[in-house]
Amino acid sequence: MVVSNNVYGAVDAVTFEAFIANQLVPKLWKNACVVMDNAKIHLGETIRELIEQAGAKLIYLSPYSPEFSPIENFWSKVKACLRKVKPRNYQDLINAITDSMLKVTKDDIRNWFTHCCYCTS
Repeated sequence: MVVSNNVYGAVDAVTFEAFIANQLVPKLWKNACVVMDNAKIHLGETIRELIEQAGAKLIYLSPYSPEFSPIENFWSKVKACLRKVKPRNYQDLINAITDSMLKVTKDDIRNWFTHCCYCTS
C-alpha cells in the first residue's frame, strides 16, 4: 500500500502527524508493518500511538540505513519516471508525481521488501 500527500513547502511534525492520522491509519490493518527512518518528525510518541491503536506495528530503521529502506527503492522509481516527464510547473509536477506513484506495482513493493530483508515470500 502506498499513501501519499502533497505539501507545498516543508513538512513539520504537526503536518506529518495529521497525515498519519487522516491518511495512513484509516488504511492500516491488524499486524500491518509501518517502516520509518529516524527523521525527527517520525519519532513523536503520538505517531507510535496512532499506528499501534490501529493494530499495526511501527518499525524504525537503524540510523542511516538506506540499504534496508524500501522507500529508497520507491523514490528511485518515482524519480526515474519524473526524469522522463520533465514537468515544468508546480501543477505538472504534482500530476507527474501522482502518475509516477501509480506506476508502482504490488510486485515492486514485494520485491523491495524482500531485497531489504523484511520478507522472503
